[in-house]
Parts: sequence; C-alpha cells; structure tokens
Amino acid sequence: MIGKSPSQHQKDLFKPLLKEFINLRHELALLGDKIDWKYFEDEFADFYSNTGKPSMPIRLMVGSLMLKRIYNL
Repeated sequence: MIGKSPSQHQKDLFKPLLKEFINLRHELALLGDKIDWKYFEDEFADFYSNTGKPSMPIRLMVGSLMLKRIYNL
C-alpha cells in the first residue's frame, strides 16, 4: 500500500512546519519545487500492493535516492 505524507497545513505547538525553519531559497528547496513528484508516484504505483501496512511515501524514497546521487554517497 502506498504511503501518504501527513498533511502539513495544521500548526502544532511542538512540531513546527519544515518551511518555517529552512531557507526556502536553498538550492535543494528550489529543486524540490521543480520536480514533478506526481510522475514518480504514477510510475512506481504499480509496484505497490493494495493491502498491508502503508509504505514510506514515494516522494521520500525518490528524494533520498536523488540526494544520495547528488552528493555521491
């Protein structure tokens, strides 16, 4: 089952939103806005089952692989 990212619209006193404390002009933040994440979700959706525990969100997995590749890790 494909995992979903939690909604980031409701404020929580003890969990500030990521966009409140990162530099939105940083190169990786700008890159994240330019990537068509829906494309990756559509391409990888066939590899997921409709039953069972939800997985990690596809955006998290693809983003992690991109960071690994960008920084040659």
